[in-house]
Amino acid sequence: MEGRRGSGAPDQGRDIELSFYVASPDGDLIKQRWWIEAKGRSGSVEPFEVKNPIVNAAGKAGVDVIVIATNSAFSNPTRDWVKEWQGDHPRPRVKLWERAELESLCSKNPLAVIRLFAKALNSQGKLEVARAKFWDYSAFTDEPTLIKLWRDRPGLTIDSRSLIALISSEMANGNIHSRPWAVGVDEAVMVGALGEGLLNLLYLALRADEGGVRQLPFFRALSYLILASLHRLGTPKTIQFLSVVWGVVEGRDYPDRIQKIILRPVLHELLSEVHDVCTSDCRRVMSDRIALIESHYRRKKSNITGSGSVWAQTTQRPAPLNRASVF
Repeated sequence: MEGRRGSGAPDQGRDIELSFYVASPDGDLIKQRWWIEAKGRSGSVEPFEVKNPIVNAAGKAGVDVIVIATNSAFSNPTRDWVKEWQGDHPRPRVKLWERAELESLCSKNPLAVIRLFAKALNSQGKLEVARAKFWDYSAFTDEPTLIKLWRDRPGLTIDSRSLIALISSEMANGNIHSRPWAVGVDEAVMVGALGEGLLNLLYLALRADEGGVRQLPFFRALSYLILASLHRLGTPKTIQFLSVVWGVVEGRDYPDRIQKIILRPVLHELLSEVHDVCTSDCRRVMSDRIALIESHYRRKKSNITGSGSVWAQTTQRPAPLNRASVF
């Protein structure tokens, strides 16, 4: 892509020049050259405004498509002139994109719109984008955005789906220790996020697999929410929730076998993390780290070389349980 905007120099009939590669019927890739001319107008676009860029494009042998795009609409005389001209000149093809077509293209490519206009959004808008990216595309939010949202969180409305999107993004790109999202929300939102995540884990994992996205952040986010629930609600309420959550969606059945498939990787990740925390300063047991990196829980630990898990246990001293280390 090449932009043609300059310091007053003529753009020779286009604001943007693009090259695409399209497949031919026999499988070869053919390069297509597109010119795009933008017409920002408050009223309709008349014929004299499109004639010059179209004629300029026709004078270039390598131009395959000329697009005239406007934020308003093209007048009927403009459309008639283009139709008549195209009948006598099969190349380049002329496309007229007015407001309705542009809105349709934007709705079909929301990630492109987000990438281009994210800076214009306020923090609540950025949160909605993070939520939509996660649930619609299994895409994670970048750390600079997470940092800003954390700083502005007192003024944000965070629902359960937004919370699971934020936590999963922290597991993928950020630092959940620096920004413990489950601590600052209502218990109902935290529990709702855990339920949303468990009930939709298969959907999220399959979508991520199709898109080449890592699945581990989903499992780590849910293990974190279970840990937070144990801390804030207590063990009995958390166990009760994990047993009844599967029946809250009417018309959707989660047999015991499916529940185990969903919970197994989440609880395995939780067990691995708790193992790392509990053995990091234990005087009876020494072991390799399984899940956590050194920065988690702000715990310093010597690097242990080699693969697998190495255990060394002594019964001469009691094994301390440091609850603050976990939470």
